[in-house]
Amino acid sequence: MATAIASLVLSTGITSAVLQVLLDRIANFTQTKITQFSQLHVEFLKLGATMFKAKALVDDVENKKCFPEACRILLEDVKSVVLDADDLLDEIDMDLEKRNSTDFNENQVSQMFLSSRRFNIPSELSKIHKELGGLVEKLESYCMINSGQPQMAAPVIPSTSLVDESSIIARGPDKEKIIQRVLSDQGEGNVSVIPIVGMGGIGKTAVAQLVYNDPDVVKNFDFKIWVSVSLSYDVVKITKSIFYSLTEQVSGLSELKGAFELSDLSKYFELSLNEIHIQLQKKLRGKKFLLVLDDMWNENPRDWDVLKLPFQVAAQGSKIVMTTRSEIASSILSGAPACHLDTLSHNDCWTIIKQTAGLSDAHEKELIGLKIAKKCKGLPLVAKVIGSVLRYKSGVRKWDALLKCELWESPEHGNHIYPALKLSYDNLSSYLRRCFTYCSIFPRDHEFEKDDLVQLWAAEGFIQAQGREEIEDIGREYFGGLCSRSFFQVSDDDQPRYKMHDLIHDLARLVSANISFSMEDNISTFLPIPRHARYSSLLCQDIKPSTLEVFHRYEKLRTFMLLSEHASNLYQVPYDFFIKLGRLRVLNLSHSGISDLPDSIKNLIHLRYLNLSHTSIKRLPKCIVDIYGLETLKLKNCCELLQLPDNLKNLIKLRHLDFDGYRLISSMPIEVGKLTSLETLPAFIVGKHKGYQIGELKNMRFLRGSICITNLENVASFVEGEAAMLHEKQYLEKLELEWNEMGAQTVEQEVLTSLKPHVGLRELRVTGYCGLIFPNWIADSSFCKLERIDIDKCHFCTFLPSLGQLPALKYLLIQDMRALENVDHLLCGSAGSFPSLETLTFRDMPKLKIWSGINENDMPHLRVLSIDSCPELVTLPSTHYLRSLEMLEINRCPELQSLPREGLPFSLTCLIILESDILKERCEVQGADWDKIKSVPNIMIDDEVIPMEGRQN
Repeated sequence: MATAIASLVLSTGITSAVLQVLLDRIANFTQTKITQFSQLHVEFLKLGATMFKAKALVDDVENKKCFPEACRILLEDVKSVVLDADDLLDEIDMDLEKRNSTDFNENQVSQMFLSSRRFNIPSELSKIHKELGGLVEKLESYCMINSGQPQMAAPVIPSTSLVDESSIIARGPDKEKIIQRVLSDQGEGNVSVIPIVGMGGIGKTAVAQLVYNDPDVVKNFDFKIWVSVSLSYDVVKITKSIFYSLTEQVSGLSELKGAFELSDLSKYFELSLNEIHIQLQKKLRGKKFLLVLDDMWNENPRDWDVLKLPFQVAAQGSKIVMTTRSEIASSILSGAPACHLDTLSHNDCWTIIKQTAGLSDAHEKELIGLKIAKKCKGLPLVAKVIGSVLRYKSGVRKWDALLKCELWESPEHGNHIYPALKLSYDNLSSYLRRCFTYCSIFPRDHEFEKDDLVQLWAAEGFIQAQGREEIEDIGREYFGGLCSRSFFQVSDDDQPRYKMHDLIHDLARLVSANISFSMEDNISTFLPIPRHARYSSLLCQDIKPSTLEVFHRYEKLRTFMLLSEHASNLYQVPYDFFIKLGRLRVLNLSHSGISDLPDSIKNLIHLRYLNLSHTSIKRLPKCIVDIYGLETLKLKNCCELLQLPDNLKNLIKLRHLDFDGYRLISSMPIEVGKLTSLETLPAFIVGKHKGYQIGELKNMRFLRGSICITNLENVASFVEGEAAMLHEKQYLEKLELEWNEMGAQTVEQEVLTSLKPHVGLRELRVTGYCGLIFPNWIADSSFCKLERIDIDKCHFCTFLPSLGQLPALKYLLIQDMRALENVDHLLCGSAGSFPSLETLTFRDMPKLKIWSGINENDMPHLRVLSIDSCPELVTLPSTHYLRSLEMLEINRCPELQSLPREGLPFSLTCLIILESDILKERCEVQGADWDKIKSVPNIMIDDEVIPMEGRQN
């Protein structure tokens, strides 16, 4: 392995992070959990002291960045012992909590705890302490021997403002977009900041250089200053560099006029920050300047506040252009949107390769060259490195060898590319490093969801508690931190999913090479599998029970993830699999063909996360409820699962019970309300008897996301419904209330009244409600975040509530209301109704005859109006007030007599009329309503498009 690549694998900082987590855990143990166990307490104190010493030594070694192979092995051994200790603590912790949750007194718990262990706890702790102590002694020896040796760090070459414009490809549009902002006099105060954001190697500095040297930019400013900031942010040095540059420029101007003698600038570097600030302010007062801060990493707003103090006196239109990999740094320096650089095309990368390699005529290598260019993944840095290598490789065979190898396998590539990318990793906090490296077990281009990844991090114990803040809320902040630093990228805007850029993914695998591995078809996809491996994944199309046996040798694994979506030929998990891998915390068997699990799963006492989604699982083993620490249970698209485990209530740590086959499940498990930590519960099936009633939801105050409460006909009264305490579920965003059988109308009205949710709700769906009227709360303007309402199959309601008073409502669906005959001004309520509504749909309304009551200033943002299957509808309201309406769709309304008398709004761009014969006839050319529609750009009547040509005649 190349030296630079090897150093990436070695200097990861993970051992230090693992030590810190365990130190915090030991401190918590000794202070709160084992005070009644004197011998145990002493052993923990000794172990904590040794770990504290180990962390200091590990920090010293890892900070050196470059150390020998023997030391690397030593660090790996330390990490392994610490993780072993963590597993032991985890087992002790869960056993204590489980026993403390019983009705026994403290002495009984102590006796039961110590006598029930399958090993002697003090002895096990002493063994780990002894093993760690020996490793600490070896580390001390290494540190003493190397104490006098200076730390060798790769020099960081600062950027300059000079640029060879011919070498920068495909950045013209980015340059022009930024120049437009640079030359604009609009901005925040006298000085505005323009951030250029992107991952390492994408070309941020090059674009800034192009902007800095543009002739229009040059003549627009009194002064231009370029400062290369890099990782070592020093506000004093930066300020002095700015001042030095300004002084040189002032000197140059004065010399041209023949009235200035160059002074000794070195004296300024002896001045304090206060003195430099004063001098700098004098030079900038009333002057228009452009400052480029290249390669900004600092995310401390106070440092920026200090740096910008002298700039406030500059002239209007002064600009600061900042390049950074961090969205956080960008947002601190500027409230304006950042300029994000996209990756280049394969053709552009090939152009850079040819240019760098000096290939003036490469037609015969065009095909293989474009394939090689794809390895760049759109990064100009990589294209330049590959081009410089190909300059000395003229033979096609050598090009073909380069195409077939991974970039990290080639020292010429890896020594330049990955160290540049690793700067971003080195700048992460220790807890973010662990979270990022964990992602190495995903295959390339793997898409993941934020909440699912956060649940995995939580299961592995990567998220550090902060006061009373929920663990997964902290985890979402971690995720945002990695996104803002370009480690994750959005892959689908409609349904947010994320992935890693291929080279970032390679970096993750490099820095986690000693602890993680991924296997494809029984072959490790990266470096040799390490003996200390803890995290693994399997991507294999032909998985058999014997395939899983390969993993038995890695008995300390904490994560096993089956990531193939075509593993349906894996019908069973061998009994021994869970015996051999007893330390698993994450188990993902999704998309396999398994129909049941062996009872040996009870051996997974550390298990926190179990994903059986998209499987043929028919039942869960009864013993699964004894896995006390289980936090996440995923059962989505398990079409053959007909019931949940009876004693699910025992899993009191369960936070996520994610299933979507609730229409197949006849009832909830008894007393599911004891799962008070639940955050995810997609559905609750209401039963009639105690332990199954809606009141089980009462204490689930952490529920978030969406929930469908179905079989509401089993709720017998207002009091029973109110017991669910929905108004206290402040984290719920979507609520579905569903009746499946007709009950007494007065009871249903009482029940719906009792089910008032929290005012923070965003979506509401009411289905099958048989009351005559809706409760007042459904139209209460205090629901200031409610964006969507669906009212469906409410067959006996004759009036709609005044939903127009909901300030944030964007989408409204009224469907299958068989008794509704008239929609009038009551729907809108007072003037200026539906201020945010964008889409309105009436569908399947068999008795609706008249719709009226739209006035000026109502529905100012309505874009889509759809009226479908209203066979008795005769009239429409005045729609010309709907000044934002773009699409009007009228389907299966055979009795509709005409379009509104006042005509249609000028904003309308699309009109669709289907199976509405009277209206069809009136809208034909020269028909009674033709003049109302002829200017609409897109018209379709009964699947026939009416062309624009000839309409005016």
